[in-house]
Formats: sequence, C-alpha cells, structure tokens
Amino acid sequence: MPGLFLRQLTDEQRASIRIVTGDGAKWIDASVKERLPNAERVPDSFHIVSRMSDALDQVRKRLRNQARRGNDRTATEAMRGVKYAVLKNPEDLTERQDTALAALRDTDPKGQLYRSWQLKELLRTLPHQPVGQAEAESRRWIFRASHSRIPEVVELCRKIRRRKDDILRTIRLGHSNARLEAFNNKIKVTIRMAYGFRHVDDLIAMIKLRCSGLPIHLPTPIP
Repeated sequence: MPGLFLRQLTDEQRASIRIVTGDGAKWIDASVKERLPNAERVPDSFHIVSRMSDALDQVRKRLRNQARRGNDRTATEAMRGVKYAVLKNPEDLTERQDTALAALRDTDPKGQLYRSWQLKELLRTLPHQPVGQAEAESRRWIFRASHSRIPEVVELCRKIRRRKDDILRTIRLGHSNARLEAFNNKIKVTIRMAYGFRHVDDLIAMIKLRCSGLPIHLPTPIP
C-alpha cells in the first residue's frame, strides 16, 4: 500500500518529504530508503508507548493466571480490578481506579505489575522532555527495564535499546502519529456501526461526516 502511494508521487514530491513517522515495521524503513531520498525515518511515540502498554497488559494477565492457579482470590481480584487503571494516564483515573492502583503495591507478587506500570509512565513522559534530559531518562529506563526480571518488559527493552537513537530523533523532531491514529480508530468504530449499510458509498459518506469535525444538529420537532 505505501509503495503504491509513493509510486504515484512525482520525483519532486518525493524529494520534498523530510520526515516519515510510523511504527517500527521494517517495510516502512525499506519504503523510505528506496523512494524518499531526503526523508528522516522516525518511530512514532504513540506506537512506542502502545508497545509498552501491551507488555504491561501481558504482565497483568500472567500474574492473574498465576494467582488463579494458586487459589489466591485477593491477588486475582486485584489483577482484574486494575485491568483498565494500569493502561490509563494517572490524571485520567477515576477515584476507584486510583485506589485500586495504590493498593496494588502491596498485593502484586514481587511488585512486577506496579514496576511495569512505573516503567510505562516513565516511557510515556519521555517525548515531552528536552532532548538532553530525555537521553538521560532513556538510559535510566533501559537499565531499569533490562534488570527488572520481568520477561515481557525485558523482551520489549531489547527492541527499544536497538532503536534508542531513532527514539531520541523522534523526541528532537517532535512529530507524532497521534492525530492520525485517532482518525483510524474513529474509522474502525464507524465500520463496525455500518454493518447494515447496503453500499460502500454510504460507509464512505459516514466516515467523511464523522471525521470532518462538523457539528451535527439533528432535527427537533417544532412545538
């Protein structure tokens, strides 16, 4: 798909592209190297944090299953109760979620989930820091993650260590795919809503309407 898009651009248009953001997929690297001679390839901060969130949820599921097999009802309920809390930003937590997360420090065996959550928060704040500070914090993150003895985090750390320079370049340039990812999510939700549509043109029209940002005022009966 990206190859098809790039082939439709003129040489001048391809030469004018300076930055390409996206996840760490190798096919993106290959497309940029082959067709965009003046572009810098940077991993998107959204996907970096998203990978850490996935690893964090894997840790939670593993600990929940361990607690369930050990008939530890307290730990099982604790892992279930923080399913969404550990993935949200601290400022977005409800009071109940905040309480459940605070209690996790004493419930979580060896503090694995709580430490994983701390590493997720440290990684999430990196793109908002000056480059010099972000470089120091990234070294700190890699050290803590690689010595955490948490399998899911150690595995992710290996990937992040390999792309450390790319991540710092992302922070320096300050570009993100967050807005595009928000649009993609809205499109996916619209597609699920459109199962009853008889023609794809109706779906496309609905996507354009929902992504346009136009205020929609439904007709109301006149008294």
